[in-house]
Amino acid sequence: MMVLKADAGWFFRRILEFMLAAINIAPSITVIINPLFFIMFLPVGAYAILAWPWSLLKDIPDPFHPGESLYWLTYAIKIDEENVFLPSLFRWGVVDLSLLAAGLVFFLAAFIFWLINLSRGGGLITSGVYGVVRHPQYLGIILLTLGVTIRTLRPASLIAWITLLTGYLILASLEEKNLLKIYGEKYVEYSKRTAFIIPYLKPNLPSWLSPEKPYRYMLLAVIWAALVVTVMVYMRDRVFALRSISPRGLGSI
Repeated sequence: MMVLKADAGWFFRRILEFMLAAINIAPSITVIINPLFFIMFLPVGAYAILAWPWSLLKDIPDPFHPGESLYWLTYAIKIDEENVFLPSLFRWGVVDLSLLAAGLVFFLAAFIFWLINLSRGGGLITSGVYGVVRHPQYLGIILLTLGVTIRTLRPASLIAWITLLTGYLILASLEEKNLLKIYGEKYVEYSKRTAFIIPYLKPNLPSWLSPEKPYRYMLLAVIWAALVVTVMVYMRDRVFALRSISPRGLGSI
């Protein structure tokens, strides 16, 4: 009888611990199901769509290379197989793997700080990774996907990353606009001592490029278009079709 009572007491204590844990994690769940959380990953979705080797690209003519389709964007970029800093078709390189790891660490650190701040009632975060850049979660995703982009060795992935980068610069700017309304002078002071999205880079932008002005977003769109056109014009002669070679012949590329 004493054993049954002890077992029942242990069981109810575990139930109570589980309920308390659920209460503590509730703010985290609230963040995850918040629509703003999904908006944060919209550029990642765009990246995945643009980087995918769609077969329909075979039917879309290349405006910069007459007689060709856009399917060459899915070809592999020629690289030096002996350079350990860059990836090959069969291994990671030092650069891409380092970017992937750094981006993952930065994103997770920012997310953890975000959850801790939420559990304490919210407010402006200015410490930890948020003391390095004002948008560390975006920086983490940008670095992580840059590592993946370098690893995939395809122009389509490069265009996808340029799109993702532009998307996060726009999202971060829109957040700045909202945070300035919420925190006012407090956020102005924070932005003066903390970099926007690249560590230690704090340029003095003219007022017409502030988050409140439309010219900032227009300029980002123009830069995006210019970079995409540059990739499409100059990368064609730097790629090869994977089906045209054998693994044994890769060393001569």
